[in-house]
Amino acid sequence: MTLEELQELVKNAAWFSRIGIQEVDAGYVQISSLDPWAGGPSREQVADEMDWLPSSRDQVDPIHAQSLEQKAQALGKEQEYSRRSLIVYKETLGALRSFDGHPLLRVGPHDFTEAARGAAIYAARRAAYEILLGVPGFWCQIMQIYKRGHWPCGILPDGQVVVL
Repeated sequence: MTLEELQELVKNAAWFSRIGIQEVDAGYVQISSLDPWAGGPSREQVADEMDWLPSSRDQVDPIHAQSLEQKAQALGKEQEYSRRSLIVYKETLGALRSFDGHPLLRVGPHDFTEAARGAAIYAARRAAYEILLGVPGFWCQIMQIYKRGHWPCGILPDGQVVVL
């Protein structure tokens, strides 16, 4: 994936339009709702074991930590890559501006809409960094899930991604 392809994906993604629909690829764990996180009596094992993927820009990347920034710095490209990834961040923010939520993102008194939106923006920026450094990987794969209308919301201890 190139940076231009990522930007095109951001523009044309079916953001959150297919959450809850069972259709993800092997290697991912699909959940049909966020009910276990509402504190109800039925809790799934996935809810107990899952770590949420980041949803705000100040959170640490659970896959790369600071290694992408360190590689950019070693190449003398830290400012350029930061600037270019910020462009993707802003484009994603713009693409999601009209997203008002989805019924499956509201569980009891909890509304996960902002978490879902923030996670998508975070993933797009990290995918941009992967691309700029020539190491497209985890975050680029995550963006493909967003493109299809799902929310890759967490990761299990074995590395499997949890998708709504």
